[in-house]
Amino acid sequence: MLKDKVTCLIFSCDKFSDLWEGNIKLFNENWPDRDFDTYIVTDKPTDRQIAGIGIIAAGDNVEWSDRLKFALQYVNTDYVFVTLDDYFLIEKVDNKKMESIVELLIERQYDYIRLYPRPERATLNQVEGYPGIYEVDIKRNYSVNLYSGFWKKDFFEFTVKDSKNAWVFEVSLHDAAIEYGARCLCSYNKDYIILDVVRKGKILHSANRYFRSHPGIYNGNRELQDRGYEIRLWWKTFLGKYVPDFLIKPAKVIYMFFGGQSISTQYNDSNLKIRNYNNDKK
Repeated sequence: MLKDKVTCLIFSCDKFSDLWEGNIKLFNENWPDRDFDTYIVTDKPTDRQIAGIGIIAAGDNVEWSDRLKFALQYVNTDYVFVTLDDYFLIEKVDNKKMESIVELLIERQYDYIRLYPRPERATLNQVEGYPGIYEVDIKRNYSVNLYSGFWKKDFFEFTVKDSKNAWVFEVSLHDAAIEYGARCLCSYNKDYIILDVVRKGKILHSANRYFRSHPGIYNGNRELQDRGYEIRLWWKTFLGKYVPDFLIKPAKVIYMFFGGQSISTQYNDSNLKIRNYNNDKK
C-alpha cells in the first residue's frame, strides 16, 4: 500500500493542458492499482475536471520552482512521485515493485530515486540486494533530474529555496543534492516506461507515430517538431552517453555552434562568475 506514503504530482501548465487527458488515460490504464492521491500542478486556475485527479493551480506568471513549492503544501505524505505532463506511461507498472522501491527508500534512508538510467555516467555501485538499482554520483550535472521518480518530501522542499524556471531548476538539482547531503539512486529496471512526447512545444516524431498507432490518446493540434532539431537532440544524447569526460566540453562547443543550447554550461558559467565575484570581495 502506497496511499499513506506517497502523493503523485504531475507538473504542467496551461499551455500544455492539451496533454492532460492523454497522459491520465495512459496513467490509469497502465498503473490501475495505484492507491495514492494524484494531482496535476499547473499555473492558471481552471474549471476543467478529470475524474480521480486533483488540479493544483499555483497562479499565473509563477516560476516553475514556485509552482512546486506551492504544490508541496498539498502533500501530506513523506514521499512524492514526480512526473511531467509530456511523459506518457506506455507500459504496465507492477505496483508491488513500486512498493518495494519505496520500502528501500524508507528502510535505508534514501532521498531520491529516478526510474530512468540517464545520465548513465552518474551511476555508481549497485545497491546490495536490489538488482538494477544503483547509487548516484550527485556531483554530476543532471544526476538528479525530473525524469519520473520518487522524492523524499523534505529533500524536494529543500530544492525550492529560490525562484527558477524549469530548465535552470533542473540543472541546479545536483548542487542542491550536495548541499542537502542527499542519498540518491537510479533504476535500470524499466519499471516505468515513458514516451517523451513534446520538446520545445512541438510533438516529437516518435510520439506522433505512437499516437497514429494508438488512436484516441492525443487529439490536440500541436505542430510536429523539426527533423533538424531532433537530430541535434540525438547528437546531444549521444554525447552524454558515449563521449569520454575529457571530450565533453569541446563536443558541447561543436553542438552549440550548430544551434544547440546547453543550459548546464550556461548555469555552471554563471555560478563560476558568482563564485569568482565573491572570492574577489574577500
